[in-house]
Amino acid sequence: MDYRRGVVTGESVWRAIVLYGANSATYKFAFGATLLEIAATGRNHVTLEELAPRYAELLCQALQRQPRQGTAGRSKFLDACRAFNAGELDVDALGRRTVQLGFNNVIDAFPQLSGGQAPVRYYEDQRKNSVAPGLTLRDELLELAESVHAQDLGAETVARWRLVETAWATGISDAVLAPPLVYDPDTQHLVLQTKQRRKSVTGVVAALSGYQDGRCAYCNQVMARDTRTGPIVEHVLPWKLLTRPWNGPDVDAIWNLVLSCKPCNDAKRDRAPHEPWMPWLEQRNNDLIESRHPLREVLMAQIGETAAVRHATLKLAYQRATELLPAVWAPPTSQGNGVEL
Repeated sequence: MDYRRGVVTGESVWRAIVLYGANSATYKFAFGATLLEIAATGRNHVTLEELAPRYAELLCQALQRQPRQGTAGRSKFLDACRAFNAGELDVDALGRRTVQLGFNNVIDAFPQLSGGQAPVRYYEDQRKNSVAPGLTLRDELLELAESVHAQDLGAETVARWRLVETAWATGISDAVLAPPLVYDPDTQHLVLQTKQRRKSVTGVVAALSGYQDGRCAYCNQVMARDTRTGPIVEHVLPWKLLTRPWNGPDVDAIWNLVLSCKPCNDAKRDRAPHEPWMPWLEQRNNDLIESRHPLREVLMAQIGETAAVRHATLKLAYQRATELLPAVWAPPTSQGNGVEL
């Protein structure tokens, strides 16, 4: 994504926080969603008492979907949310517990990335301010909440949250196995495939958009969410390969899916992109894997545990694909990243 390649924008840093920040608990997803909703009202200051109801509501809903919402053995705050769900706490009591327990770590941890503090600050911590305790929302957050990216950022946060829940619930993160997470082209969702049933996890568009910074994989233009123009789930190596004697990795899997605008999708048709573009896909897959959780193991099972193996797998798959379907397409922008296939 752009932030990781040197272009710092408010939306790219927000995506980095959601995608690459620590996932020891899902508090940050609820906190981020609540911040965006508050910022969309134009307010530049909010107290913990004002943040608490929506923040707690999102986590109570999450616990009803999936009882596990963290890696710690015990959380007094999550226990309070569970008690509310069970009818053992009323709304006022939950609000008091949330203010007391729910923000202890998330306010400090939210802007933290593996390399340190995020380069964009979205709020100032004023909890110790005796006059106006709470958070001062910076212009960077207010502008983000009013931007064309706001709706997509909310959807991407929800998608990431669902994937984390699925990974914890199924044990995907415990070993590199062939996890039953598949793409359903009819619904454009990632689906958990079991012997008993197929369960929709989240939409592919929302799951992948953050890793592309909301831009088309081929022309690098920002894609507004529009049924006429995109984003469109696109097979890099064409799905048509499945009608040929194809013996490479499954082209209907997440490693081969990107998002494109409709003009690029229409222009590409049943062709592979030309080879100078392919390092983009390799880097995108590595970015997904480096985000640690939860598509890491899915991708490693599909195309290899190490970067070297994935490079060789992709190179061979491209060679086989273009032997079966020789015509290739040159995307509008074909900026390599220094990796040769």
